[in-house]
Amino acid sequence: MKIFNIINKEFLLASRSGYEIFMPVVYLVIIMIFFNISISYVSNDIILELLPLMIWISCLLICILNIETIFKEDYDDGTLEMFLIKKEGIEIEILAKILSHWILSNLPIVFVAPLVAMILGLDLTTTLTLFVTLLIGTPTMSLIGSIAAALTISLKKNKILVSIIVLPLYVPILIFGTSAVNNSFFNMNYDTELLLMTFLFFIFLIITPLACSKALKISLD
Repeated sequence: MKIFNIINKEFLLASRSGYEIFMPVVYLVIIMIFFNISISYVSNDIILELLPLMIWISCLLICILNIETIFKEDYDDGTLEMFLIKKEGIEIEILAKILSHWILSNLPIVFVAPLVAMILGLDLTTTLTLFVTLLIGTPTMSLIGSIAAALTISLKKNKILVSIIVLPLYVPILIFGTSAVNNSFFNMNYDTELLLMTFLFFIFLIITPLACSKALKISLD
């Protein structure tokens, strides 16, 4: 029940923020518009080849934009300190906060990005592969980013620092994600890439709650 209470709380806070909840999708659309304008001089075949790769990179950058906000509001109002006093169940509650952040910030992109790709002319098979890779990759990025957010929670203007920390860690996800989409576009096998992405997801799903709880306690000491 605590998990659902935390998720419900995050949804209520997001609903009060108004238009901000739609900003990731707006960023994605703007990036793709400028991308198409910048390469409009090349042939349509090359654009279609680069399109899923650019969408993946765009989604990665959008995931970084608000990753530091996972624990920020709880830190600002003092809830985080009360939250860390508990000796049991902290990891589960941290996981619930990460899940709610992913649902609010990244899940809309996971659904909108393939639609944008199809509108721009990408074939259905590659679009489905793009959707699957984003569905596996974006929660992994949220898990990784939450550790960096926990480590820098007490620092002012920590957005740049969080970006510097997480970008190198996002490289394997970007490589496997774009490789799977690229292989799908050229009708090649991409099972290995999906398997490796799933493996990374489960590794960070296991270690992130414990790492975040330790990082938050260190940051607040």
